[in-house]
Amino acid sequence: MKMGVLRRIGVFAAVVVSVLASTLLGASAAHAAPTPLGKQNWVVSVAGFTEAPGHNYLRLGYLVFDPAGNTVQHNFWTWSQHDFPVPVSSGDVYYCGEFQPGTNPRNNCPIKTAPGFTGDPNGHFTGTYAYDATSGQVAITWTSSTIDGTTTAVNLGETWAVSELHPGLGRMELVTDTYSITGGFAYGSNASLAQTSKASMSTIRATQRTYLYEAHSWNNKKITTLRRGAAGSGSFGVGPTWNACTDGSCLGYVQYNAGCDKASCCGLPDAAGYDACVQKLADSGNRRFYYLTGDLGGRRNSYEFWCECLSYGGCYMLNSHVRPLLQVIDDAGAFQGWVGAEVSPDRSGTRVLDGEYYGSFAMVA
Repeated sequence: MKMGVLRRIGVFAAVVVSVLASTLLGASAAHAAPTPLGKQNWVVSVAGFTEAPGHNYLRLGYLVFDPAGNTVQHNFWTWSQHDFPVPVSSGDVYYCGEFQPGTNPRNNCPIKTAPGFTGDPNGHFTGTYAYDATSGQVAITWTSSTIDGTTTAVNLGETWAVSELHPGLGRMELVTDTYSITGGFAYGSNASLAQTSKASMSTIRATQRTYLYEAHSWNNKKITTLRRGAAGSGSFGVGPTWNACTDGSCLGYVQYNAGCDKASCCGLPDAAGYDACVQKLADSGNRRFYYLTGDLGGRRNSYEFWCECLSYGGCYMLNSHVRPLLQVIDDAGAFQGWVGAEVSPDRSGTRVLDGEYYGSFAMVA
């Protein structure tokens, strides 16, 4: 009799344990959600612009989705126009010892990047996400923000449109938000975000490729959005026509008939030497110099460009265009381009906010 009771109790306990286990597993599954297109690791550029100068800002960094708990993390570098983000040396100096005449930008010039980009990200968001594959959108809610070591609770919402650009590579574009961002682009895969996944300068140079340009930018109190592949949006080409630095850390390129502005190079028509300056601009081929460095950790690259007419005799140290970049890598580990941020404040002496350039952009094949 007692043995029968014990058996019944044992069977009942086993059933209870089984039910509890299935309930717990069901609860865990209910909290899990797929990542956008099944991609966990993304590089992202975000902008918050107003037409009035002084309050524009940018974020450039990594998004990592974790399906186990519907959580997402964002490590990023951030720059504010208010803080006057003066570019700094990337630590890389361009020098190419062998080149065809007329193809090399100025040698021995330090390649500049945005302040802080040579170090670790200074911003960190954590939050949750919900991905709806039917609508093709992911909603992110940031609940914690850490900037320069200070952590605060937040409630910031973002909705992104999700699409597949190529097999193994996802694309996201900002649709709407609940705070102050106005545009953004992201590309993602399951490739590692570590430096080991980054393409070398020699790999990027090996094959001539065209990377389509899309951007959300600010200049002269005007916000402009360029759509990928749309007329007038342009592209960025890199390949064997670029010269390689002797040490392999960087690339350089000379663009002829670059459209460098006479007013920027020579001033007003009544300025002393104006006519001679305009003539020299034409005689020299109206050239723009490009510098691209790979000498940074993680997925980081950075590029800078400036018109030769701004400094015929040496390196130009004032208002060049400075663009930190993060490489886009697909599931197969292949390099596909960059997302980036333009951080180009006025460094001419008397700062003119209206003339500064800020932008969130992507250049992807």
